[in-house]
Amino acid sequence: MAFIRWRGNSAQLLATVYEAGRTRQILLTNFHGAYYAAESLQKAVAARFPSIPIDWQAVNRALAAGPPESQPITTVEWDLAMVEDALRRWAAQASPAEAREANCLRSAAEILTHWRARAEQNRPTRPDQ
Repeated sequence: MAFIRWRGNSAQLLATVYEAGRTRQILLTNFHGAYYAAESLQKAVAARFPSIPIDWQAVNRALAAGPPESQPITTVEWDLAMVEDALRRWAAQASPAEAREANCLRSAAEILTHWRARAEQNRPTRPDQ
């Protein structure tokens, strides 16, 4: 199963694989400061590593929470992350006849992503660190 590791304000998606009786971590992708895994990135990673199961909803929740040294995510930010996820799911489920609506849903999700990222950049670090 894949998991998120933070390096400063950037996240990496890693997985542990077993080879010759030993474990090894492999890097699936870097997010470079992004707080959401775009659908195109999800498809690229899944195509490159088809045998590794990835729970993208869990990945997006981990990205939405931000780095561990940041302040805990607020209820509002968590709600925005859940709305983003729902908007993207609805866009993906839209029929070809609803392409305009799907684009609007994706655009709305992107706006929420940018708002959350901006809030994360302006958030002070924990005082106990």
